[in-house]
Amino acid sequence: SVDTDLHDSSDRDILDPYQAVNHLKVLLSNTWLLGPHRLEADAGYQHNLRKEWSLYVSHGYMPALFPDSLPFLPTLERSFDKSVWSANLKANIRLHQQATLLTGLSSEHQTNHIDGRGFLIPAFNQTTLGGFALFNLSVSEHLDLQAGLRYDIGRLQTTAYREWYPSPTADEHTEGVSEGNRVVSSTNEVYLQRAAAIDRRFNNLSWSAGLSYHPTFWSLKANVGKSFRMPIVKELAANGVNYHRFSYEVGDPNLSPEVAYQADLTLGMVFDRFQLTVSPFFQFFPNYIYLNPTAEHDYLYGNGNQVYYYTQAKVRRYGGEFLLTYRLNRQWKLGLSGDYAHSRQLSGSKRGYTLPFSPPATLRPSLRWEADKLGRLLQPYAALNLALTSTQTNVVPPEETTPGYSRLDLALGSTLLWHRQTVVLSLQIQNVFDQIYFNHTSYYRLINLPEPGRNVVVSMRLPLQRTSPVTNRLN
Repeated sequence: SVDTDLHDSSDRDILDPYQAVNHLKVLLSNTWLLGPHRLEADAGYQHNLRKEWSLYVSHGYMPALFPDSLPFLPTLERSFDKSVWSANLKANIRLHQQATLLTGLSSEHQTNHIDGRGFLIPAFNQTTLGGFALFNLSVSEHLDLQAGLRYDIGRLQTTAYREWYPSPTADEHTEGVSEGNRVVSSTNEVYLQRAAAIDRRFNNLSWSAGLSYHPTFWSLKANVGKSFRMPIVKELAANGVNYHRFSYEVGDPNLSPEVAYQADLTLGMVFDRFQLTVSPFFQFFPNYIYLNPTAEHDYLYGNGNQVYYYTQAKVRRYGGEFLLTYRLNRQWKLGLSGDYAHSRQLSGSKRGYTLPFSPPATLRPSLRWEADKLGRLLQPYAALNLALTSTQTNVVPPEETTPGYSRLDLALGSTLLWHRQTVVLSLQIQNVFDQIYFNHTSYYRLINLPEPGRNVVVSMRLPLQRTSPVTNRLN
């Protein structure tokens, strides 16, 4: 039933489905220097309007023909209309030569309206206010200390949402009455409520402490802290198909704010040709919020998308990353980097499992050549970057495992001077060998869609700045 003549007539036609986004941003920023102190203030407004268009197709109990009595077009799938007002005040106070205090306030209010025949999240208003203080002390030439506090309050209010079409009910004794969250018509049909009205208030205290020690050829940075995050509207009230993630998402209005305790360490060493950085971390979440995959599939509002529920659990995470570089000579440099993260749920229905979409361990060897000048080329370079990703078998049922892969990228570039104009040229060949592979952290993995094949990117950049004749002669 697909009109192939229409869809294949041109590669550049914009047909359904498509989306249109308009964004407006206005920002006012001011800075005052008061002797050794600094005061900054900014206020802003943003308006974002996103509309998603698609041909009308009935799912579930939607009418076969779109009614002409509704206040929106049949092709308007969804509309999100967001306005955000923000204001921030920050003061940098020099207490004495070795100590500074950074303190301030941040605030934001946003309104969000929805429209269209589809539903994912309800209309909502959100207001947040936070105050913070960050103290820095330079104990010596090699040691710096830092400590901070932040207190946040917030309020989130959502509007109840009911479907614009009725669905039949099996209850034959509710004819013509209102019962709980259901409004029942005299024909045993209900306008199902997809989201109830919510009014939640949140507040919490966050803190951090850290040090930076850099005596000679090595350095050490360490931080500990507690963080806080309000649940967002989709985590509390989502109930619909998320086309961007190929899933059906269901929120939980009773979720608590997410709290985390974390510690991280960065150890660095620099020699003549050798450089090493190692950064381990540890996190504990008493109530981590995540999308929990299930074996359920939705056929009332889509074509069988997997159902995910926003859930909370105690979670322990640890891991780290490293970067190793060795300069063979002035022009050639070897590199090796890697990262690893491990998560474990300590409570809930998936206790003992990891978190969904957990990244696999990855190694990234690299080889780079660079020079100051080569003929008329300034700062030419060439680089080979290899990604070696392990098989991910640590999954959350019914999540699928993902095989490992290797991918090679090539990059070339240089700067030219042409009639006193700087021209920056670059060539990238991503996935040189056109490897077919899957990214475990990508939502495309849910529909077994591999990552892009070989991709060639050629770019030319012309900075709006001319080089002086003196600079030309020096080069």
